[in-house]
Amino acid sequence: MPEYITLTIPLSASGEKARRIYFTAWLSKLVAHRLLSLVKQNPSLVDFHERKFQTIARKQARDLIPNRRYIDGMAKLVYSTLQSAKKLGVDIQKLELSDWLLFQCEGEKDKKGNQNIRLYKDKVEILTFDYSKNSKRIMLDVKFSRGYRKVLDRVVELSVSGEFAYPARVIVKEANFYPHSMHVFGEIQVMIRLDFYHEVMKRFESPLGDNVGGIDVNTDRINLAVVNRSGELLDTYMVWFSEITARGFPKKKAWSLLGEGIRDVLSYAYYHGVSTIALENPKVLGYLKYYWIRNGERCGKDYNYKVATFRNSVIERIAYKAPLYGLNVVFVNPAGTSTGTKALQRKLGLDKHTTSAYLIALRGLKQKKTK
Repeated sequence: MPEYITLTIPLSASGEKARRIYFTAWLSKLVAHRLLSLVKQNPSLVDFHERKFQTIARKQARDLIPNRRYIDGMAKLVYSTLQSAKKLGVDIQKLELSDWLLFQCEGEKDKKGNQNIRLYKDKVEILTFDYSKNSKRIMLDVKFSRGYRKVLDRVVELSVSGEFAYPARVIVKEANFYPHSMHVFGEIQVMIRLDFYHEVMKRFESPLGDNVGGIDVNTDRINLAVVNRSGELLDTYMVWFSEITARGFPKKKAWSLLGEGIRDVLSYAYYHGVSTIALENPKVLGYLKYYWIRNGERCGKDYNYKVATFRNSVIERIAYKAPLYGLNVVFVNPAGTSTGTKALQRKLGLDKHTTSAYLIALRGLKQKKTK
């Protein structure tokens, strides 16, 4: 289970505000470039403690962006990625910066939650820089999404009173240049602890029964199979989202549909007496967790890589949403749940994906009994 989750808020700006956001993101990227280049020249930096790496970053990048907190944000980003690469056995020399523009800042309780990217009700205050590196705070109107409104209102309430801190980043996704104006579009990402999210957003305190629900995730559907304590198949359920696999389908809309599908599956599980959700344990995929730096050898057209990444993202989202319905989560070994099941399919009269969900449920039941 992830320790933190990320909440996103749409962002748009024009004119001087857009230019300042764009330049702040660009200066921050230059910091990341310099730090990554420094590590390639001095590979021993990968083994340094994060705080020491941060101290080095401040000395190396102060001339690029005159703000310690933004430098620290880039240092944390690069350092975390390097540690992921080291763990996965990725050659540091082959890491590249992907096409991103962002800046980020860690949270501080005594600075109303965050010193540089500060949330208010329907507004955000951002410390920005222009091309000459002159600083200025700008205020933007924002609209919290309906799904996150409750938890973000609580974040604002606690942070303004000095009780809550949150890391935040601004991502520029699109920039339009015009002769007399400029527009940027992107998002603000706010990271909050998962337990805080569950505390604020929880829908049900406890399950209605003691059944186990196995969930099989695929690129176009989610299958649920419910079994009782004896392993008998009680019920099945499926949600489709085949339209999101179409080429060019908007990513934001896709995740909105996925969110609805996950909600439907978990709600169905709750009202059918499920107390534990069993999910396939995501394997180490060999990709970097931090998407803004990539392995230079990775081919973006690798279908299997995309499918595995997508499935793991959906599984992770189900895992942190399940407790909102009072459901526990267990992860099971995925080996053999999708292959060699034709005889069982015929016996149960199920398709292969529902059969896979059934096998996952049985493994979850077994794991639950051993606890």
